[in-house]
Amino acid sequence: MTAIEFEIRVSGALTQSVLEELGGVRVVAQSLETVLQGPVRDQAALIGIINRLQGLGVELRGVRQLGTAAASPGPPREDH
Repeated sequence: MTAIEFEIRVSGALTQSVLEELGGVRVVAQSLETVLQGPVRDQAALIGIINRLQGLGVELRGVRQLGTAAASPGPPREDH
C-alpha cells in the first residue's frame, strides 16, 4: 500500500515533544499557524494524528491531501 502525503494546519506553534510524538511529519512553517506535512499509511492513521492533536487542545485549521508519498519530494510549496 502506498502512503498518502498530507498537510495539516493548526493554530499556533507546537512544542518539540509533540512534533517528535507525531513521527514522520515535517514542519513547513510555524508562527501563528503551524503547517505539518508527511506521509500516512491510511485514513485511520491520519485520523489518529488528528485525534492526538485535538486531545492536546490544538485547534485544527485544515487538512488536505498533497499526493502519494511514492512521488519524489520537491521543495515545500507555500500557498498564498
